[in-house]
Amino acid sequence: MAIHLYEDITLVQQVSEGDLSNPDDDTYNGTDGESKDKELFLANEQTTLAVALASGETSLQLDEPRFADGEVIIIDNEQLRVLSGAGTTTLGVERGYGGTAPAAHDAGAAIYSGYDYTGLIIEPVDTVGGDESDWYALALIQAELDTATPGAPLNMGDKAHNVTVSLWRRCIVPAGTPVQNKTDLRLRVTGTENPIL
Repeated sequence: MAIHLYEDITLVQQVSEGDLSNPDDDTYNGTDGESKDKELFLANEQTTLAVALASGETSLQLDEPRFADGEVIIIDNEQLRVLSGAGTTTLGVERGYGGTAPAAHDAGAAIYSGYDYTGLIIEPVDTVGGDESDWYALALIQAELDTATPGAPLNMGDKAHNVTVSLWRRCIVPAGTPVQNKTDLRLRVTGTENPIL
């Protein structure tokens, strides 16, 4: 899926999805038991145009390497299909994809992965050892963490390609647990990925 979790509203600190290069983790005092709340952000893969793009150009420069060959991306109201350059900052594109009109775009314009999502669910899973997924409680706003069911999935509903949504997670480490940096608890995002046509 072209949707990711981030630790910051600026969408710079992506929570890793499998390689633990940037896990959603904290160090906990398990001797006395401790809990910590964290706001997380769910957004489509995205970056910005490094230089302005004229309406007839078929090569664009990204600020950061993103997107796969064959993927549809969106700048303003125009859809473009990536033809070449996957994983680099220079992409060859088909302009005006999906019946949209090729247009000029300014440097700094946001570029989104061209998918909307329906039925998004986020659920805690434990990937190593005993199942501690019930240490996580999830809610749409921080105040709802007090009544959230530990270990239960959170229904995020639908999300448009250019919308960033936030959620809160609380990790509660029971008393009598060794001091540790939890990295095996993860948040799995599922839902239906809908190409924008």
